[in-house]
Amino acid sequence: MRRGLWRPPERTPKQRLKVNLLVDGSYDDASNELETEKMEGACASAQQTETSVLAAIPSLKIHFTAQLQEAIISNQEIEDAIGVFSERLTSAETRISKVEDDVSSLTSKEASLQKKLQELLLKVDDLENRSRRSNPRLVGLPENTEQGEITIFSRPKTSSSQVQTWLLDVLRQGRNTPNGPPHVIIMKFLNYQDKLRVMRAARLKGKITHNGHQVMFFPDLSTEVQKQQKQYNQVKQQLREMHINFGLIFPAKMRIFHHGNRLLFHTPAEVEDFIRRVRQISTASPLLA
Repeated sequence: MRRGLWRPPERTPKQRLKVNLLVDGSYDDASNELETEKMEGACASAQQTETSVLAAIPSLKIHFTAQLQEAIISNQEIEDAIGVFSERLTSAETRISKVEDDVSSLTSKEASLQKKLQELLLKVDDLENRSRRSNPRLVGLPENTEQGEITIFSRPKTSSSQVQTWLLDVLRQGRNTPNGPPHVIIMKFLNYQDKLRVMRAARLKGKITHNGHQVMFFPDLSTEVQKQQKQYNQVKQQLREMHINFGLIFPAKMRIFHHGNRLLFHTPAEVEDFIRRVRQISTASPLLA
C-alpha cells in the first residue's frame, strides 16, 4: 500500500507571524510593543474618563449643594413647625389640666350644693306641712252648696257641739271648671287640736253625706308628701281586697293591723313584699290567712 506524504496544517497569519518572529529572534520585542500599546490605550481611556469625571464634579457639587440647602431649609421648617406644635401642645395640656382641676372643684361644689339643696327642700317641705297641719281638706262637697260665704256655712250651728271649732278661713282650692268634679275645700283652724277633733269625729262617723252627696275629710299636706303617699295607692287597693286594715302615717309610712299585730312599713315595696308573703301563707294554709 502506498502511503502519501505528511503535510503540516495550515497556519493562521498570527501563527505565521509568530513563527517568523521566532525565526528572526524578534518575537519578544513585538510582544512588548503590543503590551505597551494596550497599556497606552488603557491609560489614555482612563485619563479621558478622569477628565470627564473631574469636569462633572463641579456641576454635581453645585447640584448636591442646592439639594442639601433645600433639605436644610425643609428640615428647619419642620423643626419650626414642631416647635410651634410643641408650644401649642404644652399650652393645651396646661389648659386641660386647669379645666380638669376646675371640673373637679365644681363637681365637689355641685355635690355639696345638691346636699344643701336637699336639706333646704326637706326643711321647706317640713315648714309647709307644719303650716298645713291645722287644715283639714273636705272632698266631695258640690259647688255652690254654701250659697254665700263659705266660712259661715262651715261653722257649727250649736255651741253645745262636742267639736268646738274656731275657723280662721275657709276656701275652695283651684278654679271652677265646667262638668268637672267639685273643688276641695280647705279649712284653716286656729288650733291644731280642733283639726284633730274634726278628723277623729269624721272617722267615728264613718260615711258622711250632705244632701245625698258623700263627703270625706283628709289632712292637708304638701304636694311632695301627697306624691309620696300616692305611691301606696296600688297596695292600698290590694289590702282592701284582702280585708286588711291599714293607715298612712305622716309623711309617707303605712301602718298595717294583721292578726293582732301592728306593722310599720316605710316604702310601698315593703308592703308589696308583705302582701306576697300573706298570699303565700293563705295558699298553703287558708286558716292562717
